[in-house]
Amino acid sequence: MQRLEVFQSIWALERRRPDGLEWSLEEKVQMVAEAGYAGMDLYSFTPDVSRAAGTLLREAGLACTCCAFPKSIDGFRADIDMALELGARHLNVIGQLYPMTVAEGADIVRRWLEMGAVAGMPVVIETHRDCITTDLLYTLQLMQAVPEMPLCADLSHYVVAREFSWPIPARDEAWIRQVLERAVAFQGRVASREQIQVQIEFPRQQDWVSRFRQWWEEGIGLWRAAHGPDATLNFLVELGPPPYAITDRNGWELSDRWLEALTIKGWIEAIWARLEREAAQAPTPP
Repeated sequence: MQRLEVFQSIWALERRRPDGLEWSLEEKVQMVAEAGYAGMDLYSFTPDVSRAAGTLLREAGLACTCCAFPKSIDGFRADIDMALELGARHLNVIGQLYPMTVAEGADIVRRWLEMGAVAGMPVVIETHRDCITTDLLYTLQLMQAVPEMPLCADLSHYVVAREFSWPIPARDEAWIRQVLERAVAFQGRVASREQIQVQIEFPRQQDWVSRFRQWWEEGIGLWRAAHGPDATLNFLVELGPPPYAITDRNGWELSDRWLEALTIKGWIEAIWARLEREAAQAPTPP
């Protein structure tokens, strides 16, 4: 049976409050465990913290994924080694290389994927700003050039980067559909055309909240149809700390990100359960 694993981001558990109060690593892992998350996303470039977090996660019966920002092809080997050491489910790549042509980008992506395959570490390429997938249209061309390129879909970056208008044009919806069709993992954050991360409970943001929930349901449905009965889907809730999170003039956040993350987690679990029920009720083909 297909499975859903909802993860929390170690970065998203940074508070960055004006009073300097932060949760300890032990507190973070305990919170994630008690909230029913399956694991946590760690960084390949913070080895000491990631190793300590990995130990605590294993003791709590939780898993991890790993995130890397490689600045070269050869430098990616260290990221793979760290992900293997941590026992990561997959290695999520936000590549800090900026090729001018699709051919150059395709060569880079192929080599990263090959390095992961040789090492036995699944590699996924994240849709993200300030990296090789910054531009949506360039990424769509990369997808054509590298059909085997698996995506981790964080749609918030494209909504902001391309300043999606509202209502969203059919053209833009078709582009997003292509990303969803290629996605093997997802990240959860709601954006608007002006802001990378909006407060999901604020009335003025509900159009965007509704659209992201629809995209996530569409993407999860596509994933379920494309994968076998034993596959596991990873959904990472990633509500970033300030300056991702909007604050007042004194630096206090306008909403509670921890509670918002739990709300998104609940949405995704409800979507999964509904799709699972529908699949079970569907008539068996003759």
